[in-house]
Amino acid sequence: MKFLAITVFSTFLCLLSVPASASDNDDEDYILPYVEIPQPKDFSQLGETAQREDKLILLEISATDCGFCELLEEDYIKPMLRDEDYTRKLLIRKINIDNEGSIIDFDGNETTTGGFALRQKARLTPTMLFLDSHGNEVGERIVGINTLELFGGYIEASIEAGMKAIQEKN
Repeated sequence: MKFLAITVFSTFLCLLSVPASASDNDDEDYILPYVEIPQPKDFSQLGETAQREDKLILLEISATDCGFCELLEEDYIKPMLRDEDYTRKLLIRKINIDNEGSIIDFDGNETTTGGFALRQKARLTPTMLFLDSHGNEVGERIVGINTLELFGGYIEASIEAGMKAIQEKN
């Protein structure tokens, strides 16, 4: 019962701290710039860019009708794309597993987004992968969304581990 009360109170505090929409507040500062999460067609080129720029690849595996994917994108990934501290060290991308068409994997082979996700052993959405320039996981993957109060910390820990692994390789 104590856990439920803390969760309800935490949710209430979160709702108080952020305006529900731009129309609820006359201050134009609350309107965030539009940002879209890039969806790569060629991971071999993405890997080359990551190596050249010494960056970690944060890849979201998502699905079209995944409400948790949308929550992850709006509350965490898109704000990261708007923040130079993240874009200096990360290439943030996503693939939608139910997109039709083909992509090129890290080895230069043609595959589907679903096939790519299966080879990465990502069977649930959302899944966040932290990859080096060769497509190897270098940070702990995050599957699903739980414990919203701590979720940002999980992302930070995986980014830190991934960046450390990349720096040790170089």
